[in-house]
Amino acid sequence: MSFKSGFVTILGRPNVGKSTFLNKVVGQKVAIVSPKPQTTRKSIKGILNRPDSQIIFVDTPGLHDPVDSLGEFMIKEIQEALEGIDLLLYMTTPEEGWKEDVRYLEQIKNFTNPKFLVINKKDLATEEKIMEIVGFLSRHTPFAESMAISALTGEGVSELLEKVVNYLPEGEPYYEPGIVSDVYEREIVAEIIREKIWWNVHQEVPYGVEVRVEEFKDRGEVIYIQATIYVERDSHKKIIIGEGGRMIKKIGQEAREEIEYNWGKKVYLDLWVKTEKSWRKRPEVLRRWGYKVK
Repeated sequence: MSFKSGFVTILGRPNVGKSTFLNKVVGQKVAIVSPKPQTTRKSIKGILNRPDSQIIFVDTPGLHDPVDSLGEFMIKEIQEALEGIDLLLYMTTPEEGWKEDVRYLEQIKNFTNPKFLVINKKDLATEEKIMEIVGFLSRHTPFAESMAISALTGEGVSELLEKVVNYLPEGEPYYEPGIVSDVYEREIVAEIIREKIWWNVHQEVPYGVEVRVEEFKDRGEVIYIQATIYVERDSHKKIIIGEGGRMIKKIGQEAREEIEYNWGKKVYLDLWVKTEKSWRKRPEVLRRWGYKVK
């Protein structure tokens, strides 16, 4: 049997389950998730190694209209994730807002390789509703395949993967076996900390949070990590720290437990909170933090 390999980009509006799907197929957490839109800021590769194939999935930020320099960066990440790929998974859900997909599908009409329509959260709709969505969106964009899945429970995911492999070209693997992502240790830790902020802090505060890992030292039995949480306003800094330091302690504890689980050893996590005013609108700050902006 010939071996197949290729790149598959996952595209869709915010909160349709792209990162949940990536984590499910890879078998471990490589992308953070939250119920808030625009949790994913950078494209992340998750690599599925199978006996017959290697699929490199590319998770992307949610499709949206940018309002600042960070948003423009995220749109650029999406555009770059469509270059040189073998297959596109356009993901939506039966929840309110799926008719919005039409205007985003217009942006990929020139994509010539196969496109799949993937309706996630199938448990939230009847078969008739799913068929309505497939019929409506297929009138605007031709799809090679249409499937309904549940990324949370895994229902339909194996069948989807089989169809993906059928459309991939023959070729050698791009990555060594055992590699499941292109994300570095510091980036993983920063994203874990940011995820805990998204789950514990509400309103607009998480959107203005950036986490930078300043030190990551593996000392054998213990990993020492020092990270800085940047916020846009002094008032947000107070919210992140919390009364008597309770919020920052909760964020740190939850992040440390997940990092220890992932690395299988004790972790000492030292968190600091600093204000970097209006950083999402300041290209010079974004460039300093690794966001490719003009």
